[in-house]
Amino acid sequence: MEELHPAQCRSPSVPGSGGVRRSVCGADFSRVGPGRIPEDADSLKALLALQGRLDALLATNGSPNVGSCGRLVPVAQYFVDLRVVATLILASWPEASRFAATPALAQAIEREAVQRMRDSRRRTRRGGSKTPYGINSRLSPMESALTMGAVLGIAVYVLEARDKNWTERVLRPFYDAALALNRDTFRRLARLPGTSLALQQVLGVAKETANTLSPEIYVRGPRNG
Repeated sequence: MEELHPAQCRSPSVPGSGGVRRSVCGADFSRVGPGRIPEDADSLKALLALQGRLDALLATNGSPNVGSCGRLVPVAQYFVDLRVVATLILASWPEASRFAATPALAQAIEREAVQRMRDSRRRTRRGGSKTPYGINSRLSPMESALTMGAVLGIAVYVLEARDKNWTERVLRPFYDAALALNRDTFRRLARLPGTSLALQQVLGVAKETANTLSPEIYVRGPRNG
């Protein structure tokens, strides 16, 4: 692992050719501005509920599996799925705006999505990136915990719906809008190492076969739609 300041993120970057990880994230947490607290009680309630949900998944005594796209998957895969869906939400915004828990949280995502689009176009014009809307820039962490919570709240809601068909109807427009920005980047994202087969099938980059059917399929009926 490369030399890093203690305040830098050590999360591995996206693998390069041959599956070799080139680097780590390296985001400097010491430069992140002060946390923003939602001004309305409903937004705060939604974010605290989300935090409780994620804390439960990360607990050492928690369940080893969780629902993603209508199937039970290992918790580790779920968090990769969560990262992919959160990225698609930002890239395709405002496609997901109707799923934001509150108007204030939707506005936070709007600001982030617009700024990321501007930054991506600026880097492309300056020749700083050979691939517009590059996957690494799309997967870069958000500086605002408020915005991160707003995006993850939608991603959790969509991923954990027990009706796979409902999840597919919701996610495919996000994915199609992202593909319109840059097909290569977002096809790579859909196949990000660690993503569940369930998510890849919903996004249409993997086919469902008889071998993928298992007793772990959710059978409790739809929660949404």
